Amino acid sequence: MFNIRQVLKSNYAFILPENAAFTNIPGWDGAKVQVLAAPAMGCEFVEYLIRVNNEGKISIPVQDNPEYVFYVLEGNGVLTKDGKKHPLEVGSYGYLPPKTTWSINGTSEEEMKFLLVKKTYEPIGPELPEFIIGLDRETPETRTQSGNAIKNFVPFGDDILYDLSWFILYFDSGSGMDQAENHLHEHGLYMLSGESLYFLDDTWYQTVPGDFIWMRAFVPQSCKFYGKERGAYLLYSNRNRDP
Repeated sequence: MFNIRQVLKSNYAFILPENAAFTNIPGWDGAKVQVLAAPAMGCEFVEYLIRVNNEGKISIPVQDNPEYVFYVLEGNGVLTKDGKKHPLEVGSYGYLPPKTTWSINGTSEEEMKFLLVKKTYEPIGPELPEFIIGLDRETPETRTQSGNAIKNFVPFGDDILYDLSWFILYFDSGSGMDQAENHLHEHGLYMLSGESLYFLDDTWYQTVPGDFIWMRAFVPQSCKFYGKERGAYLLYSNRNRDP
């Protein structure tokens, strides 16, 4: 007998990536791809967990509508965009706007593991958001009103051209949300560190690093981290557009 922790509801899902099947995607040669969230389950974005080594690569042709964000969890690689190479390491992140061509590949026999989110961009005029490349360790951490901390990788609060957010939210041991939140934004949430109890709709779930949560807009949610380790998760949300 084995313990089944995965849950799929109409308005949220609790996914264990280690149990997710691998899939093949044209143009992503040699890449090991797991889909954690997709429209087939009810959400409006795709979140992939991808592994590539020096024989693996994902290639994105010029497309009018899709935009992407990524974050490197393990290993090293390189992002090639418009002929320029950007080295990637643990904690590298980026935003890739529509109408650009780019690729990511590994640079050694050891696999690079990264998260990639794909979303349909919602334009508000002819101008597109700027390309972003950065490093977690070089990105400042700021405190939130609730006393937690955040590292923001996409300046959605300063530039309304960006229609998504991509950030890490940190929680001190023993802390969490002080209420059950209920808001407009859809979430894709990947647990990076710490153990928590996470509340979704009407149920509490125990989480550990590597767990993934999808939730629709307006799903009541809350969390409480416990133990000695500081808690953190990487969060995608849609932003800045009329629903």
